[in-house]
Amino acid sequence: MTAALLGLAAAALCSGTATILQAVAARRETVRPGLALWRGLARSATYWSALALVAAGFGLSFLALRTLPLFLVQAGRASSLVVAALLATVVLGARLRWVEIGALVAVGAGLVVLAAAVEPEPAAVASAAGRWTLVVILAVVLTGAAAALRLGTSRLAGLVLAALSGTGFAVLAAAARTLPADGVLALLTEPLAWCLGAGGVLGLALGALALQRAPVVAATAVVVGVETCLGAALGIVLAGDRPAVGAGATTALAFALVVLGALALARFGSPETAATPAALADGGPPAAEPGAEGRG
Repeated sequence: MTAALLGLAAAALCSGTATILQAVAARRETVRPGLALWRGLARSATYWSALALVAAGFGLSFLALRTLPLFLVQAGRASSLVVAALLATVVLGARLRWVEIGALVAVGAGLVVLAAAVEPEPAAVASAAGRWTLVVILAVVLTGAAAALRLGTSRLAGLVLAALSGTGFAVLAAAARTLPADGVLALLTEPLAWCLGAGGVLGLALGALALQRAPVVAATAVVVGVETCLGAALGIVLAGDRPAVGAGATTALAFALVVLGALALARFGSPETAATPAALADGGPPAAEPGAEGRG
């Protein structure tokens, strides 16, 4: 269990550092519409380093999921915002407000309690009904995304897309937790493996679309909240995740502390908020706020 917890901590460190590297790369680019910005970032070694850390964070989380309950791993992933917040104060000159200092303490305390309230246990492989549950959820995500895109570039469309993005990431986590270890060839015909890939692709794509429509902080908060809470719920239902005997109420309180603390740090969860020093210092989005014009 110690190795899994250390891996989860390393995953949060990778993800939080990746956020700041993305911010550094974004600062080096001239302010311009979204697509032009991403083309510039594609030529940045710093940005590619951030993507490598994102991949490493996912890999470490995947390994942790083999022995730790999904509610703990999801809480650990949300704690990457703590890493991003602390690094932002050093690298980007951000200022932490009192509410955010309290959020850092809440996340730290919640994670300590969660780690003490769980017992390592391999997940149950999802049943046929569990597999179909994830497939149906992804179908709902696709249908909801199509409906949200018909709303144009409104703030509501952005928030809906953010919720659907978080749902995609939650499906990815649940599929990774319940995936059978049957070898590479067997995975080619395993629905959970396809759900894992589809959930990740949808999460990334819909998250980008959400950031073009809704305020960055609001969209980031919705993605983090839905991914963390829905992922934990799917772990309980599909993988049989449970806290240690007698620790149910303590676990629920600790999980709530982590989620609420992470949401209070949501402004550090997207590189767009760090595009200018004032954006982080003031706690608001960058000057070219999506939702009013969109970012192409």
